[in-house]
Amino acid sequence: MIKPWGIMSVFRLLSFLSLLTSLVLVTCCNSTKPSSAEPSAVVAPNSAAVTQKKIPDTDKAQLLQDVKDLPPSGDEVVDGTRRFNGWFFKANKITFKSGSVLLFSKQAQANRRQFFVIAKEIVVEDASNPGKITWEKGDVPAPPSSAGEAPAGADGGENAAGAPGAAGGPGTKGYDGPAAPSIVLITLRVPNSGPLVDLTGQDGSQGGAGQQGGKGGKGGTGNSASQNAFNCNRGAGNGGPGGTGGPGGQGGKGGTGGDGGIFTLISPTENLPNLTQKFRIVYAGGHGGPPGQGGLGGVGGHGGDGGAEQRPYCSGNGSQGPTGNTGGAGPVGTNGDNGKEGDYTVGGITQDQFNQYVWK
Repeated sequence: MIKPWGIMSVFRLLSFLSLLTSLVLVTCCNSTKPSSAEPSAVVAPNSAAVTQKKIPDTDKAQLLQDVKDLPPSGDEVVDGTRRFNGWFFKANKITFKSGSVLLFSKQAQANRRQFFVIAKEIVVEDASNPGKITWEKGDVPAPPSSAGEAPAGADGGENAAGAPGAAGGPGTKGYDGPAAPSIVLITLRVPNSGPLVDLTGQDGSQGGAGQQGGKGGKGGTGNSASQNAFNCNRGAGNGGPGGTGGPGGQGGKGGTGGDGGIFTLISPTENLPNLTQKFRIVYAGGHGGPPGQGGLGGVGGHGGDGGAEQRPYCSGNGSQGPTGNTGGAGPVGTNGDNGKEGDYTVGGITQDQFNQYVWK
């Protein structure tokens, strides 16, 4: 006996296969050439270099299943910056005011990384400042903290110089920028230009500063004076010089920029040649973070104390030794790598499929 949930699974599979078959037929039989009734749109600046890829029919079928029966919210107007916490923004008509922003928030991104904008019609009121669909990146974090100071050099023995401080270690690599999410836009009509879609990756952070070099060791104490019963054999010695501070460590490499996101435009096949010219899509990877600063040189060690006098014949203590030199600053790090470029894909469907899956 087939259990009830088994019947439902079979039904969903058959429904998906039926949709996939119809999409294959659309791909094979429909041309993407604009109809003679609709003139070709003027290519918008910066959009001519974009080459859209067709998404596989299996992916297209899955996207249509994902949006099936989602409830619309009537007409929507995006004015100013509208932070949106959901994963789909569906309306009969979406109007973008001048300079407005539809922003998928960090809260939305915490739950999933693919978002949908669905409308029968998308209207931009100001072609010179058309508004934008994008994701909330947040601020680039501060560079990682430095690892403090390298070990100090050993103190010198009698009359000897202090040992140089240890070299500072390299700074920590900067934080990588997060990758942009994916946005799927499904629409029938865009009378004028469409909004800008910004799916650039987040920039990486600056690398951490190199570690400070270690302090030079203290110079050794000068030898004490030496006398016999009749005169002074040797006066008090001077203290040894302090050790040189260690060199600062190299700054850390900047963080890697986040990868650009993937934009997918879905519409009836005959609309795609015109619609693809109306959207400006940016999906570059984020910039690599700047290099970390080189670490400071370690401070020089203190000079050793002078040797002690021996009276009555050897009067006068030795002089204190000179302070060691400060170590050299470390070199700056290297720039982080840029993130990888995203993608721009399209998927053609029939009007019946739009009515059945997108808008009942």
